[in-house]
Amino acid sequence: MSLATLFCLIVSLSFAEAQEVTLVNILQALKLEVSFRSVLLLQNQTNSCWTTGDLDIGIPILNFDANQSFNVKLRFNKNLLALACLDSEGAAGTMRALYANLDEFRETPTLLMVTQSTNISELFAECRSYDMLNVLALWGADREFIYSFGAFPRLQVLRRRLGDIRRYFEPQVRDLAGYQIGIIPYTILPRSLIYRDARGERQITGYLIQFFRNFARSLNTTLLYLWHLTPPNETPEQDVVVATVNESHLDFPLVLSNLDPEPFLASSVLEVSNWFLILPVEPNVPPSSLYFSLKGWPYFLTLMLLLALLLGNAHRLDSGMSFVLSFGHIFGDHVLRAILSQSFVWPRRLSSSRTLLYILLMVAGIIISTFYSANLSTLLVDPPAAYRIRSYEDLRINRLKILLAEQETALMNGTNNKKFHENMDTFEIIPSTVEFLAKRSALNRSYAYPVTSTLWPFLQIKQSHLRRPIFRRSQEILFLEFMPLTAPMHKNSVYRKVFNQYVANTHASGLYDLWFSQSFSELVRMGKLNYSEETDHETYHDLIWEDYIYIWFVYIGGTLSSLLLFVLELIVAQTQILN
Repeated sequence: MSLATLFCLIVSLSFAEAQEVTLVNILQALKLEVSFRSVLLLQNQTNSCWTTGDLDIGIPILNFDANQSFNVKLRFNKNLLALACLDSEGAAGTMRALYANLDEFRETPTLLMVTQSTNISELFAECRSYDMLNVLALWGADREFIYSFGAFPRLQVLRRRLGDIRRYFEPQVRDLAGYQIGIIPYTILPRSLIYRDARGERQITGYLIQFFRNFARSLNTTLLYLWHLTPPNETPEQDVVVATVNESHLDFPLVLSNLDPEPFLASSVLEVSNWFLILPVEPNVPPSSLYFSLKGWPYFLTLMLLLALLLGNAHRLDSGMSFVLSFGHIFGDHVLRAILSQSFVWPRRLSSSRTLLYILLMVAGIIISTFYSANLSTLLVDPPAAYRIRSYEDLRINRLKILLAEQETALMNGTNNKKFHENMDTFEIIPSTVEFLAKRSALNRSYAYPVTSTLWPFLQIKQSHLRRPIFRRSQEILFLEFMPLTAPMHKNSVYRKVFNQYVANTHASGLYDLWFSQSFSELVRMGKLNYSEETDHETYHDLIWEDYIYIWFVYIGGTLSSLLLFVLELIVAQTQILN
């Protein structure tokens, strides 16, 4: 054997050994970096990108070919490494199988073994379009370099020497380098509001847009408002939102949703709300009726009867006469005057028992008069409601309808199916969401409205300049007690992980609550959400003639009765004289 032949053989054997050891070293290094617990292999039956020894790293291996699609996320830990062998013929099928198997967790670290005929740039562009950013590639038999790509602000293929790598998968979404995040603006008070500035250009404000703007700043970028996708009425429609998110036409719609994870893979919870009914405040009892709202009158009447009975029999007992069941003195001059806290003539030469009874009579008059005065003063200052709406039946009795937008009927039906259908007659469903929002924001008292605990504080502040609120929260009619709200996004969104971390940080720092509290002042300053003013609803006023109407009826009726009785007495007396 010649010296040249021997040298070539030694070099070939050394290269083969280096290739095997290098591939194992790569897998070991990846295992240390991303801590995967299993390997997902995808290859054609004829592929030979690796040998059994290349994969000897002591962890489970899931071996599939390009024709197999397996829902890995439902059966295995998602902490895995995807390893795909792409030859010139079956590469497209293998990649389709890879996308299908990694659906909903395409942030999985992936290593592609490609042939030298593969266009690396086109392959990485396809990975980017399928939201796979953690992708490495080994090109052909070359084990000196490894390939990856930077996704932002534009696709850039990176070639790095294996011996110089300190980190294989660089975080890409932490710095978007100006690559804008696309959102669809909507008007949903108080979260967001679209308006036009002095130049007639559309602008948007609200605490939710502030939340997303800060999210964009944290990633070194800005928001891209997709105005062409905003509907003419500027309010979201569920079907359209679902379609645009699923088709990846945007990154985030400017809404919060309580939908199930399908068709969204929801973010972390931004708000925990509930859905309840607000009602027009019931009218007060008229002041003219308050004079007869004496509480405890049965006890006072019993006391009057007892004192009258004792007082009527005291003189009989002192004279040695028997006790009789007579209440004739209750309308006598002494008892009636004393109970009404009026003066009366104190009889002379009273016994000790009768003196004690008169003292008790005066004390009872003071107690009753004081109680009645205090009770009446309280009722005049804070009169009770004439009636209370506590159920759907009360809504029917008072002919009050619950206004509901047609768009919300699906949610109402899903959360209160039985009650919703049983009480359908108490709802008035209108097709226009804009009209519904306008009436609710204006606090139109012709209807009751379903609201969330997010909107209700704003409506309470809106009524803060009124002497008396015109709407109240119903404690009895509740549509949804626990309603977690999330930001819908595509199930394979590249922003999911950093967005969830951002949500946790804003809540922990109090920023989300700060933006929420500041949003009302901002809307008021812009003239888009004003304080309610006094209109035709009840307000406090000094006592007027009408407030004494029943008192006047009693007074005039009593006076006329006395005059009539006096005339009758004169006629009877005159008749007796003539006879």
